[in-house]
Amino acid sequence: MSELTPTFSTAVNTWQCDENDHLNVQFYTQFGHEASAHLLAQLGLGPRAQRAEGLTVTAAEDHIRYLREFRVVDAVEVRSVPVEIGERHLLAYHEIRNPAEAGIAATVRRRIVCDRPWPAAFRARAEAAQMPLPQAARPRSVGTLALPDLTLEAARAAGLIEVGRTAITPDQCDERGEFLPRHQSGRYSDGAPLMWNHMGFDRAAMQERQEGSVVVEMLNHYRRPLRAGDLAVVMSGLAAFTAKTVVFAHFLFEAETGTLAACAEAVGMKFDQKVRKIMTFSSEDQARMAARQIKL
Repeated sequence: MSELTPTFSTAVNTWQCDENDHLNVQFYTQFGHEASAHLLAQLGLGPRAQRAEGLTVTAAEDHIRYLREFRVVDAVEVRSVPVEIGERHLLAYHEIRNPAEAGIAATVRRRIVCDRPWPAAFRARAEAAQMPLPQAARPRSVGTLALPDLTLEAARAAGLIEVGRTAITPDQCDERGEFLPRHQSGRYSDGAPLMWNHMGFDRAAMQERQEGSVVVEMLNHYRRPLRAGDLAVVMSGLAAFTAKTVVFAHFLFEAETGTLAACAEAVGMKFDQKVRKIMTFSSEDQARMAARQIKL
């Protein structure tokens, strides 16, 4: 293979777009999830082959960079390639594009793990197909927080605030009954307005001024699976900020036991919806954020 190959295609639907009239972040995670399945199949280890071998293959981490907007009815194409293969892990690179435009719209680097060593034939195909991870897909503003394995009680003590409380339903889960990565990203996205309000930004007033917020980079860690019927709580905090960016730390807990299921770093910005440009935080904004910044 030794090159990017087609692994996913679709078009953007109205219901997938947010208040900025562009594709919500959770669907990039979904594109990478489905593209990963097709990449594994191209390498000889699709879902049927995994069942035949008795293997359990899961996602451990997603790093995503959001580079260009997708709007309603835009076409989406994903091309993929392995960039690293080990005894029980594989790093997959997914390049997401709008075929009507030049340039990359987003990149996804997914770490996939197996409960047993990869079959020899699969590993040989992956080694023959792999190429280096492009520089543009490498982490830029995430990966330095070393998010701890908190409990729900410890998260509250650390100053994180509750931004979501929900129940996991079967339609949000995969064929094994485990909570899909897309919906984990969706829970963080749904809770973001509460974080902005917590930092002193009135999201309703921002929307009246045609100001929104966007995520430009995300690093998701999948620690322990949630299942259909589980109850979940999302706790978030402001970990860092600059004149133009905020870094949120998100933690997803199983509510009954307080056990950490997943966590993420998300780099966000204020967004002028009229001119489609990133905005700068005022000195007053930054003073408020400094007062609410947490230390993990």
